[in-house]
Parts: sequence; C-alpha cells; structure tokens
Amino acid sequence: MKHLFPWILAALLVSALRLGTPVARIMTDGAEYLHLAEQGFSPGAHLGAPFAYRIAVPMLVRAASALTGAAPAAVFPVVVLIAGFGVLLAGCALAGREGASPRNAAFVMLLLAASLFAVRFPLYCPFDVDIEACLVSCAAFACVRRGSMGAAIAVSLGGLLFKEFLLAPLAAITIVFLLRYAQERSVRPLQSATLTVVLTLAVFLIPRLLIPVTSSFGTIIEYRLPSPSRTLYFSQLRMFLAWPPRPATAVNILLALLSFWLPALMLWTRSRGGAVLRAAGGNRILFLVWLAAVVGLMTVGGTKIMVFAVYTLPFLAATLGVILETGPHPAEVLFVLAATALFNRIVFPLGSPGGDPGVDIGFYGAYGLEITDATLRRLAEAAGWVGAAVLMRLWLRRKREAEAPAAGTIV
Repeated sequence: MKHLFPWILAALLVSALRLGTPVARIMTDGAEYLHLAEQGFSPGAHLGAPFAYRIAVPMLVRAASALTGAAPAAVFPVVVLIAGFGVLLAGCALAGREGASPRNAAFVMLLLAASLFAVRFPLYCPFDVDIEACLVSCAAFACVRRGSMGAAIAVSLGGLLFKEFLLAPLAAITIVFLLRYAQERSVRPLQSATLTVVLTLAVFLIPRLLIPVTSSFGTIIEYRLPSPSRTLYFSQLRMFLAWPPRPATAVNILLALLSFWLPALMLWTRSRGGAVLRAAGGNRILFLVWLAAVVGLMTVGGTKIMVFAVYTLPFLAATLGVILETGPHPAEVLFVLAATALFNRIVFPLGSPGGDPGVDIGFYGAYGLEITDATLRRLAEAAGWVGAAVLMRLWLRRKREAEAPAAGTIV
C-alpha cells in the first residue's frame, strides 16, 4: 500500500484537475501538432517549422489513432492525461531520490499539482507537447542522479524529437565532459564530449534537413512558401529568433521562474539553501549549466515564456524534496501549499470549453514580449507571498522561543 499510495494520489490529482478543466480552442502550436498527427508527412501536408520537427508526440498520437480508430483530436487529451500522471509521479520519485520521506515526496506532488503550468494548463491545451517533453526531462535528470550519463544522453537525444529544450541537458553534459578533460587531460572525457556533440547535431539536424515544410513560424512572424522546402527553416532562422532578447523578455523570464518556483522560494532560508547545494554534490556544475541553458532557450523560445519555466520542474521537485527534509514547521508547509494554489488560481475555474487560452491565463503574466499591468501585479503578488512566508517563520520562531522556557519551568 505504501508503494501504491503515490500512484493513487497522482491519479486522484490528475482526475480532479481534468474534471475541473475544460479543453480550450485549438490555436497556433496545437493546430500545427494536430495537423502533423492527422496528415503525417504526405506530400500535400503543408507542414510548418519548427513544429514539424517535434515529431514524437504527433507520431505517437497518429499511431494510437491508427490502432484504435479514434480521431487524433480525441487522442491528444488522453496522451496529456497520461503525461500529467507521469509528471506528478516523476516529481514524487525525484524528491524521494533526494532523500524525501514518502510523506514529503507526496507533498511535493501536491505542490506540483497546485502549479498551473505543470499539469492543469496542459490539460486545458492538450494539443501542445511541452508536458511530454517535460516528462522526458525528468527522466534525463533521474539518469544523471543515478550516475548514468550514457542513459541521460540517450534520453535527451530522444527528447530532441519532443522539444528543443532537451538541448539543455546535452549542453550541460558536454561542458562537464570538457571540464573533466581540462582537469584530467585524459582522452576519454574528450571523446565523450565529441560523441555527445556529434550525436546532438545529428538528431537535431536530420529532421530539419529531411522534412519539407511550406511555412516557418518565429516568435512574432510567419513566413510561407507556395511549395515545400527543406531549406526554409535554416534560410530564415535568423529572422525567426528573437535575439538579442528585449528587456521585457528578461523581466517576463524572471517572473515566470519566480512564479513557478514560488513554493521553494517561500520555504527558502540560508540553511535550507545550503542543504540543497550539498545534495547536488558532484552534479552542481552540471545542474547550473543545465538551468542556465533552459533560461537561454527561454529567450528564443517564443511568447509562452511561463510554459517554458516548466522545464525546470526536475530541479524544483528535487529542491523541494531536500527542503522538506530539513524539518520546516507543518504550519509553514501548509501555508506554502495554500499560497501556491491561490497564486496559480487552482481553486478557481479556468476558462470554458473552446475558450481562448491567451485570455484565460492573462492573469498569470509572463506571456509575450512586453511588460503589462499583469506582469507588475504578479511580481508584486509573488513578492508578497514570499514576504508573508518570511514573517510566518519569524512568528513561529518567536512562539517556539517563548514556549521553551515555560516548558522547562517547575511549578
């Protein structure tokens, strides 16, 4: 029963989120993935880049559709439901891997379920592929923590067919190999780094060289051709990348990361931060480079910046697992859960069937390349919750200190 509990809890949480979340109107990215699942690579498919290169989920949906007879539009929500279940279980497992007790690991699962973009938003927009790619990131992270660099590379290479954000672990592993070579002057880490780079380039470039597209989408523009081309993506790449990023992009990235990491920030203290760094151990540099690479990819990934913050989920789950094991007061932990749910509006309805996702998540901020009123409100709200957590810790500490002498008094 102890081993079944996380599975049951994950199923209940995903089911509750599913029942309370409709399916939005299919837009932009989701429409391209659905089109790929429906048309495949037929000559008249008129595919769009870069979506046509993220073939893993659409082809999985296409295969399931062929096996079951269900329309691809009906299969996507089922795949996302399973992926949401997997992400919650992965967060629980990663927290446990960092030493969290079963109770604390389950609490990490609750915190992730209370975060809008971890599970609920993918359920609302099930035709995107970020939650499936995030699950692959969790698998790569688990391989690194087990010391299986080869497995982490293999998983991340496969993840490139889900989303380009799996370049982050590959870049981090390569840099660690190069640092090891600089220290040891041994040829083996240099060979490993070279092999990783070659395989990464091969998996990244081959789909882009083989799959013809008739349109290519950038952050704010779209370019179309009358006939399929295998060079469109590369010929127009510079125009599509929003680089260098605008100052507003940096602000939105900061807001997205602060929002997604709110429970960890509310629990953070100097001693707990030290515990997190000690837990990282020999993987500290690799993890820092991985996180920096995710942030770098967020600058060129497009307007859905708050969605891209979810690619830090493995680190958030591991961090929360370590912090919860330092023994925070139960009242503090429950307060963080309530704050996370309220900040993400999990306790309130989200959208309507066929609704506009952009409008329905407008409260969250960190969307697009501009600073809006929502951006400033949400920064203030996040800061307020962190400040409230600090004040609660001070109050709990003074209460404990006040009760300690009284407990030792002999009447």
